[in-house]
Amino acid sequence: MKKAFTLLELVIVMVVVSIISVLLIPRFADSKLTEAADQIISHIRYTQHLAMIDDRFDPSDEFWYKTRWQISFRQCTEDTNKDTNKWYYVVGRDIDKNGGVDKNGSAINPSDKKYLFTDNQCDLADDESGEILIYKKYSINKIEFAKACGSNQYISFDQLGRPYQSTLSNDSSLDLIHGPCEIKFTSDNGDFTITIEPETGYTHLSEINY
Repeated sequence: MKKAFTLLELVIVMVVVSIISVLLIPRFADSKLTEAADQIISHIRYTQHLAMIDDRFDPSDEFWYKTRWQISFRQCTEDTNKDTNKWYYVVGRDIDKNGGVDKNGSAINPSDKKYLFTDNQCDLADDESGEILIYKKYSINKIEFAKACGSNQYISFDQLGRPYQSTLSNDSSLDLIHGPCEIKFTSDNGDFTITIEPETGYTHLSEINY
């Protein structure tokens, strides 16, 4: 003979399921924030690594420093050319020295062997890494840069690993970062702050709020 669930047993099951869901949902949010922070820190450190093994110094070119490796945070644009809160980033160097990284100068993502690049329409090509679309992967909807980071929304590194807030000045020494560069990332699950230290370029997670 089959035994049916009693009302008490059904209630107990519902309570247990409710408790498990309450415990798991915050952990999922926590893990997404941590995963986002880990990925971005990893790619900032990767940018620094590329800069240190690829010395761009060229005594015959007074603007050689404009080709330093950089990580640039950008926003997708709509057909109306209006900025949105859809954030992504690219890693590469400005080989044409025209003020921005294009696909020809972009780095390859070690994890999926695809370019760490896409254009501002955020319509990924088959050879472009989906990891860079942090608005889609991690629900990042806002990025704030501390004053020490500069106003260009990207960080470059020299052959010694020192961080710079730009590669645009006619005197590269003016762009050297002299204070902690704090970058705050806000998502639907909370926020976290990544700090890039001056001189050493050491990058680490300095704050996280679930």
